[in-house]
Amino acid sequence: MQLKQISVFLANTPGQLANFFEYLMDNQIYIRSVTVAETEDYGLILLLVDQFDKCISLIEEREYLHSVTEVVAVEMTDNISQLYEIAKTLGANNVNIEYLYTFAEKSSNVNTVAVLRLDDNENGIKVLIEKGFKVIESFD
Repeated sequence: MQLKQISVFLANTPGQLANFFEYLMDNQIYIRSVTVAETEDYGLILLLVDQFDKCISLIEEREYLHSVTEVVAVEMTDNISQLYEIAKTLGANNVNIEYLYTFAEKSSNVNTVAVLRLDDNENGIKVLIEKGFKVIESFD
């Protein structure tokens, strides 16, 4: 139930992000979630996509520097109180949140999804499911 998040490092210069997005669009890669951060020399793009293997192949074809990280996605109905409950539940069970971000997932209803990188994903998933949270298995 861990999802594979792709981290891509792009030169931190005008137009690089648009070119990257255009490349994915042209190849029918649907981005479910994107977060962009900057470092001194690079832009760091964190992606969850619908066609992971195809996206990795495309990234490697263009020789983009990248890595893959396993993350946990949890569906939420209420943003701040559920973030609190998730953090409280994991902390009480000695699972650390290394980072998190949220995004709106549109299906029949719009739901907020929290994406978590945990120090122990397997134990975190077990704890979250036991406490009644809905862990997302796939975006395919």
